[in-house]
Amino acid sequence: MSMREFPKVSIVISARNEERYLGECLESIAAQTYPHELIELLLVDSASEDRTRDIMEDFARKADINVKILSNPRGDTPRGLNTGIKAATGELIMFMSAHSYMPENHIERAVKILYEKDADGVSCRLKSIGSGMGKVWDDVIAAAMESPVGLGNVKARVGRKAGWVDNPMFALYRRELFERFGYLDERLTRNQDYEFNQRCYQGGARFWFQPDLVVYYHNRPTLRALWRQYFNSAFWRAFMVGQFGRAIRLRHLVPPAFVVVLFLSALFALVSKFWLSVFLCIFGLYVITIILGAAIEAVKRKKARIFPLLPIAFATIHFAFGVGMIAGLVKFVLLGKRKYIKAAVKQ
Repeated sequence: MSMREFPKVSIVISARNEERYLGECLESIAAQTYPHELIELLLVDSASEDRTRDIMEDFARKADINVKILSNPRGDTPRGLNTGIKAATGELIMFMSAHSYMPENHIERAVKILYEKDADGVSCRLKSIGSGMGKVWDDVIAAAMESPVGLGNVKARVGRKAGWVDNPMFALYRRELFERFGYLDERLTRNQDYEFNQRCYQGGARFWFQPDLVVYYHNRPTLRALWRQYFNSAFWRAFMVGQFGRAIRLRHLVPPAFVVVLFLSALFALVSKFWLSVFLCIFGLYVITIILGAAIEAVKRKKARIFPLLPIAFATIHFAFGVGMIAGLVKFVLLGKRKYIKAAVKQ
């Protein structure tokens, strides 16, 4: 593909109170090897209360790429992204998070792969790098986010083999997908991209995953923030039950099933030695699994200091997702509250 054949790429970033990371993200875009006259950057300020908009405006003054600064007074992610998408003029559209940055050849490679594979979208692998805040949990949470013990077989996190996927992350999309399948669902506080991807995939769209195409992502800095992330992710995943046949996978059901079985066996153990044995067996196997997973990650990363804390991070992800999925199923499926959700909330 010659330079004159390169299509225009619109990058959409919706940011709310992202003064800590936004500058790094924008500098990685400014350093791209892709022709800068063919890059359009749409920065959506989603009701920020810090210096986020100042950083956007300062970058726009200095950048040699076309920058548009837009506003999303509602402050939520799906409305912010849709605001950017609707203002985009590129043939290709790419989502970025203010929490992330990319290598200088990322866009160039993604575009080439998209056309070589005749794909509708190209997905990268997310590489967790810690919050950058010097927190004790930085390396621990980053390791948990990239371990099969922590997240199962999520390709964008643990995948090492290229191939077709149904849920691309931080993807480069063909513009026509939004024209064919509509925009992001503005009711969803979380999982907006997942819902959109499922809509496209079940409509026949084809997404290619390239594991050596990497975006670096600053993960949550504390266990509390990690719990909130995975609770909300599971809660809003349950919102999609009944809408898409493949929206809920086996890996999504394992954590809630584990939480229910563990809770019931612990409850019955109060009156039965048999159920006490069942509880101890289940809990014991789980503890052994997360300890072995922690040992493997510590050895692989050559960081022995993460070993004692990594099982706690694993358990946080598992129980947060399990409890969040149960809460979501109760609210949206059993109680039928989905019809009352009108708009996502600020994040």
